[in-house]
Amino acid sequence: MCTTRGWTPAALALCSALAVGLSAAPAAADVSDLRLEQWGLDMVGAAEVWEEAQGSGVTVAVLDTGVVTDHPDLKDVTVGPDFTGHDLSSDSDGYGIHGTMMAGIVAASGHGVEHTGGVMGVAPEAEILAIRITAEPDGPDRDSVDPGALAAGIRYAVDEGAQVICLPLAGAEFSVQANEADQEAIAYAVNHGVVVVASGGPLGEASYPAAYPGVLAVGSVGPDGSLSEFSSRGDHIAVTAPGEEITVVDPDGGYTTVSGSDAAAAFVAGVAALIRGEFPQLKPEQVVEAITSGAQAADPAAAGQPGYGAGVVNAPDAFTAAKSTADHVPPFDPELAEQLEEEPLIPYWMLWTGGAVLLIVAAVVAMVVAHRRAADPYGFGKRKPEEPEEPEPVPTARRPVRGRRRRGRGRRGVSR
Repeated sequence: MCTTRGWTPAALALCSALAVGLSAAPAAADVSDLRLEQWGLDMVGAAEVWEEAQGSGVTVAVLDTGVVTDHPDLKDVTVGPDFTGHDLSSDSDGYGIHGTMMAGIVAASGHGVEHTGGVMGVAPEAEILAIRITAEPDGPDRDSVDPGALAAGIRYAVDEGAQVICLPLAGAEFSVQANEADQEAIAYAVNHGVVVVASGGPLGEASYPAAYPGVLAVGSVGPDGSLSEFSSRGDHIAVTAPGEEITVVDPDGGYTTVSGSDAAAAFVAGVAALIRGEFPQLKPEQVVEAITSGAQAADPAAAGQPGYGAGVVNAPDAFTAAKSTADHVPPFDPELAEQLEEEPLIPYWMLWTGGAVLLIVAAVVAMVVAHRRAADPYGFGKRKPEEPEEPEPVPTARRPVRGRRRRGRGRRGVSR
């Protein structure tokens, strides 16, 4: 990640004057006219989705160096724990420089009337959960970070209800070897419905945690859509996003620019937040599929190159793909789900009563079966009684038949 701080007091004064002038613009003006020039935001087409979704109700956990809470463009930031072992707070020196910049790409909402001042993030209504898992890339304590910080941070984010986890790690934070604890933590996140987005890493073999199964790894492109020189060419890259000279918020209250795949990952995390906010019933793999299927090859010459992935992320097309998938998935009601966790559909007394009845019925059936087995241990069955033989019929004596005597008129005739 490269940082350029170019905001002098004169420039800030100019921006303030510009903000005052823009504040007089009609409320129906295009959002793109109400913010500073942000080519990355234009490339991903975030503003085209804002009429339907802006990430409201979604918590994006930014696992980085921490995020400050007093920048005017960052409204909803919750500071989580510091798992690095340094135990820094949000007001400590060296806290949240890099993480604040990344959080702004995800969810900055500008300031002033109609958000006319400052910069906008991809999902301006999303909430940020800041979890410190690493030190500043050029900080003196970078080598003394607790090796279990990443896994602990991921699990904490899941347990706190984050729907998207962003790992905008700088190049020095990557490893050539997989870590079992980190891999299990990522699997824990995905199994709990969380989308995990990570920067793809630098050139070379370093690829973890971006190459873990379940992680949406992101590479960087410039304004012309071509791959950045510093971006990874690994096969684990799924999509690319803007990552060169990106205008971001600065922890001191001003603005600066950054370059790196870490910035690109923040853009994709913002798109994931837009999708999760409107279609919370989608599984992580369905959100990833929507993002990759909606990606476009901004530079035809780069299409198919290693490290380019499916192309440059496109928020409107990803949103459309997610909507098509969500039409076949029953909607998810978080309030109902929470209510069911506290009070099941069937009252507990009915469950206990039903269970007791089943036990009684089972006991009666068992007694009947035991009784039958005791009466017929060998299973011959009940013996049928022998039917008495029918006696042979006794012949009856026939009475003699007496013929009637014929009466004549005299004796039989005698020849004379």
